[in-house]
Amino acid sequence: MIQLQNITKKYKTTNGELTAVKDVNLTINKGEIFGIIGYSGAGKSTMIRLLNGLEKPTAGTVTVNNQEFSSIKGQKLRAARQKVSMIFQHFNLLWSRTVAENIAFPLEIAGFPKAQREARVKELIALVGLEGRDKAYPSQLSGGQKQRVGIA
Repeated sequence: MIQLQNITKKYKTTNGELTAVKDVNLTINKGEIFGIIGYSGAGKSTMIRLLNGLEKPTAGTVTVNNQEFSSIKGQKLRAARQKVSMIFQHFNLLWSRTVAENIAFPLEIAGFPKAQREARVKELIALVGLEGRDKAYPSQLSGGQKQRVGIA
């Protein structure tokens, strides 16, 4: 579950204070999928950065998976982030790596053993419907297929 309670985020600028997010309350229950849409400058990126703990709110609390992201720091925050998934508009696939290698890359960085990575990659490829495309490179995929690699 994700819960935002009375979230406000302000930045100090040379022209004074800028309110990027103002008094947001939101609850997303387990299994629900939400998208954040809006005009340029509406605060979408700031909201995402608040959700994953890259930014701390000026006021209010951010709770993700029963952990208050707005107050945890360091190793505890990094560990909590490993259980949160987000898909960005630009999913930044590595063009020199195959579908399977792109999916395995974050697991490799996180220190998962090779056998465990390979099993998880197979599972994720099936989950997003890319069976048989595991050896394809991003340049060989459609836009939707690239997006599914990013999701995996």
